[in-house]
Amino acid sequence: MLGDRNALDRAGITDPVLREAYRLCGRLLVACDGRAHWAGSLLLPTDKRPHAWALYALARWADQLLDSGDPQERAGRYEMWRQRTLTDLRRGQFTDPLGQAFAHTAEVYEFAVDDVEAMLAGWLADLEVSRYATWQELRSYIEAILGPFGRMVLRLIEPISAQADDAMAELVVALQLTNFVRDIGEDIHMGRVYLPAEDLQRYNVTVDELRAARPTPQLRGLVRFEVQRARELFARGVEVAELVHPRCRPFVWAVIEHHRILLAEVERRGYDVFTRPVSLGGRGLAALACQLGARSWLRTVRVPGAQQ
Repeated sequence: MLGDRNALDRAGITDPVLREAYRLCGRLLVACDGRAHWAGSLLLPTDKRPHAWALYALARWADQLLDSGDPQERAGRYEMWRQRTLTDLRRGQFTDPLGQAFAHTAEVYEFAVDDVEAMLAGWLADLEVSRYATWQELRSYIEAILGPFGRMVLRLIEPISAQADDAMAELVVALQLTNFVRDIGEDIHMGRVYLPAEDLQRYNVTVDELRAARPTPQLRGLVRFEVQRARELFARGVEVAELVHPRCRPFVWAVIEHHRILLAEVERRGYDVFTRPVSLGGRGLAALACQLGARSWLRTVRVPGAQQ
């Protein structure tokens, strides 16, 4: 892939086997997610890109194990992989390339083993729970599955203030809630409802109506409520972009703006997330480019009233 050799060189990854392990992580991202995450990694400093591939590839592979194949076998298959990954990590010997690359990244950035264990254990919740009674229950679930991941990302992008931890915790929840909103239709077909039951009751929406995928006024009201909640979470988490190393800020802003534009797209559609998939498309990509370009310009040109 374009630039992978330079990135591996800049990261100081010289062992041929380890280099190929990192390349496999990059190819996995492209295979599973198109070029979205790969393109996003290009906004990171060159020496950090392979480590981002390894971290995201581990999460993506876990997601594949939990969402594909015979539902009766998913838990056993995932547990076998989880235990093997943790065992390899502890003893420093690896049975697969993905684990090898992740372990190297974990060593370079000193990821807490407790965070790795918590992250892999937390993802099992998708096989055990599919409904959440309250917002606090759903938030606790998001924090369990993505809190440790967010802390690892934060180490990768180098926080410069202790306040970054709290801001990242809010940002992670905002990002995941945005994904839940855009994927309501897809998730319900997998038997999962990632909206609190108390919110469905507030807007008089039933699970059967979610399955029917008809954007009724009540359902549009529910989606509007969740979009506003996500925006409030972004307002509390957005400052993390200024609390990390300046070299990493374009990457963080891209992630934030990507998801905020998705929310804007949901609003533009009248809160209909069923008729067609919610994605950036040409309009959204242009808006994202403009947002990032404007931020870059404001950092290099003094504008009256603009925060420097």
